[in-house]
This record gives sequence, C-alpha cells and structure tokens, in this order.
Amino acid sequence: MNINNPIPQPDPSVTIHCATCDGQNIRADAYAEWNPELQTWELVTIFDSKDCEDCGGQCSTVEKEITQ
Repeated sequence: MNINNPIPQPDPSVTIHCATCDGQNIRADAYAEWNPELQTWELVTIFDSKDCEDCGGQCSTVEKEITQ
C-alpha cells in the first residue's frame, strides 16, 4: 500500500437547506438530454439559481452534513 496516495474517500452525505428559512424543499433549473441507448433523460447541466418552495423565493443554499 502506498501511504502517499491514500484511497480517496467520498464526501460526507449532506442535506441542502435554504439559507433564509432552513427549509429543505429546494428546486433548481436544469437541462436534460434524451439518452436513446438507456431510454431515459440524463441531466446535462444544473444551474446555480435555486428556489425555496418553503419561503417562496430565490435562495442561497447551505449544505449540512448528515451525522449519525
């Protein structure tokens, strides 16, 4: 085992919250394209702008790590 190159670990699991009201009902606009081989839609781009369904407006978001 090479200790200079440790095995990468995934980022911790997170929930996404509205920075204004702390709600978790966040929506984002995105582009999707049809994949004919898989017969399904695939996300191509997720835009930076987010909307909070709880407080009803555009919002900044905060990631909160899920702790057990």
